[in-house]
Amino acid sequence: MDDLSNELLSIKVGSDDYADAAAQDAPVVSRTYQSEEAFRKIAYTAINESGNNYERLLKAIPALDTQLEDPSMTNGDGAHVTHRTSKRDGQLLGYAVGELYYDKRFQDIIQLCERVKLACTMDGKTAESLQRWTQRCEQRMKTDLNGSMAATTTVGEHDRP
Repeated sequence: MDDLSNELLSIKVGSDDYADAAAQDAPVVSRTYQSEEAFRKIAYTAINESGNNYERLLKAIPALDTQLEDPSMTNGDGAHVTHRTSKRDGQLLGYAVGELYYDKRFQDIIQLCERVKLACTMDGKTAESLQRWTQRCEQRMKTDLNGSMAATTTVGEHDRP
């Protein structure tokens, strides 16, 4: 029995192993290599953004449309269904608020933030952003009503000498 176990463990593999032969036959090519023919076959087009991210946001999340009475939608059972915001929706929301802020449509931003809170499920970071946007717009509306711009710091603005 001792001889049998030695024979099983003493298996010798020759140099004609298929794995070694296959590895030597394969040419070495970079993983990011793309031939000229493959490059020419792909039709590249530039993305043309025409602005109006607010309209794109309303198309992505229809519950945010201000023409609807109740921003939360219901399913057939009468239970409220909230839209779960994706990362792309969050970015689009930021772009839309930026455009509205640039156009000085502060009341629209406040309404949008309220509708997002009612109609969407979001992470804590987005909820913080909504609160900051609302506070900033309320502050801007107050300063605009007074006729003078008070010294305010914006989010991310540093003290300059």
